[in-house]
Amino acid sequence: MDEKERFELLVAPEIGDGVYTHVKKMEDSNPLDFDLEIKEIPHLESGIELLNNGLCDLLAVSANWWYENRTNNLSASIVMPRREPTCVLVSEDKPEYLPSKGIVIACKEIARRQMIRARPDVSVQLPHEYGKCPSTDIEMVNWLENLRTEGKIDGYIIPRPLYSTISHRTRRHTLGLQRDNPVRFRFVPLPLEGYTVLLSRTDFPTHKFAPIIDQGAALSMRLEIMMLDSIPEEMHDRVAIFVEQRKVSTVLTEAEKAGDELARKGMINPLTGEIDGPTRIHAIIELLNKSGTTTASVERVFPPEESHSAILTVINNWNSLLQIMQEETIDGEKRGRMKELMDTYLAELIESGSFNEENIGSPMMSDF
Repeated sequence: MDEKERFELLVAPEIGDGVYTHVKKMEDSNPLDFDLEIKEIPHLESGIELLNNGLCDLLAVSANWWYENRTNNLSASIVMPRREPTCVLVSEDKPEYLPSKGIVIACKEIARRQMIRARPDVSVQLPHEYGKCPSTDIEMVNWLENLRTEGKIDGYIIPRPLYSTISHRTRRHTLGLQRDNPVRFRFVPLPLEGYTVLLSRTDFPTHKFAPIIDQGAALSMRLEIMMLDSIPEEMHDRVAIFVEQRKVSTVLTEAEKAGDELARKGMINPLTGEIDGPTRIHAIIELLNKSGTTTASVERVFPPEESHSAILTVINNWNSLLQIMQEETIDGEKRGRMKELMDTYLAELIESGSFNEENIGSPMMSDF
């Protein structure tokens, strides 16, 4: 009898990024037709050393860790199905029902600004602004939960994986895109959230891991990295980015519910008049000012085969919008620059068949 192939995967203890839990769940289901031995290591640095020296086959990391530690001699081609990337509000109340003048702690700057945008009457602070915050994420969450149970704060916002580290279950509310309920407050996820990557050496036979590779998640991660690379590092904590591959039928159903005729028309190939392909890429990027009163956002849906050029367009449009919004101009000039940008943008929509030229000038909102 032939001996089964065997590979060794290293994983560090849970630090609040969800990677350890994700890998252990994959081990329990084990969809692979060979032996995969999963070993725990004390920290990722030792895992990288073992991987580089050929003493293991794979190392599990988060996309955020990989982004900060990318190297040419390792490959990130094995991307597992994406976990829910949204943050959660741990509180007795939903964002809409938080008490006025209440206190909410947000673990990330972009989440702080999004909550201020939703509830400007609530005091939203970063952990270090409120008090002496523990140094590790897991210790910080337990500190925040103690503050909440003692009634010193009304809630706190953390990435979803961190919520699972709380020793006991508490009420939590998803801060998401609210596609099914657009009247609720919208929270675009943090960049590169929810991805588990299995790093390997560049000559590793990654095709053997096809059953656990999510090609849609792998493409979305690459596009999010591409977008983040185009943004100055000092702005990273203020930017929300989300890229997802979605079924055409799902996008059409949501557009129909929302009465979004433009979204439906944007799915149609202008040459054939048909909807081509089963999936689309949905990309969003937004930046908020410190007070949460102004948002620079670009959103686009496009076929996967156009992903590279479409993401470049999203980035260029967002940079142009941001440039205009930051300009100091004399009265009337900024309005002219914004009109010029919108004219260019509308021309692109018309050329692609995403917008009917006859509708220019029609009201975008019937009542307000």
